[in-house]
Amino acid sequence: MRVIQLARNPQSYTCRSYLILGEWNQLDAVNTLIDPGTDEYVLDEIEKIYTGCGKVAVEQVLLTHNHFDHAASAPLLRQRYGARVYGWVDGPGVDSLLKEGQLLKAGDDYLEVIHTPGHSSDSVAFYCQSHKLLFSGDTQLRIRTIGGKYTRDYVQTLIKLAQREIDLIYPGHDEPFNHDVRNIMLTTLQNVRQSEVI
Repeated sequence: MRVIQLARNPQSYTCRSYLILGEWNQLDAVNTLIDPGTDEYVLDEIEKIYTGCGKVAVEQVLLTHNHFDHAASAPLLRQRYGARVYGWVDGPGVDSLLKEGQLLKAGDDYLEVIHTPGHSSDSVAFYCQSHKLLFSGDTQLRIRTIGGKYTRDYVQTLIKLAQREIDLIYPGHDEPFNHDVRNIMLTTLQNVRQSEVI
């Protein structure tokens, strides 16, 4: 599995988009885009990348949630590449609904769907067990201080994610990080539990 972080439009508020390819662009690898963002900028970025001889550049789009800054350009991917769009709930351009525990081939590996309510009720993360990596969308996994209000759903999300072996996180807006991931997540869970849970 190769993960390519695509450049973002500096003129727009948009998320980070990740293109997943097979290690050697194999014919049976499923070229996958996580969170296409707000506009056509991501399509131009994809066109600059070699995605495999005779392969469709993007075969499927996976949405971490349906907020505009993550999902607005999904219909453009369907139009240009015929990509199938997956989301937790129905929305513009969504073809198929995701389910907890579902495995989806992405590149030459598999991603597990994990429902992660907290940021929004339709938030999901995508976990690759063999590479110990997580695409977390807007689920906040680095909370450094006590205070604020958090939902019980969010606490359950943190507990669920803390039970996974994760060495690398690809967030929806921040830079990916792979340093001290487990301690960061456990500290976040502890800080949230010591804050107001509603």
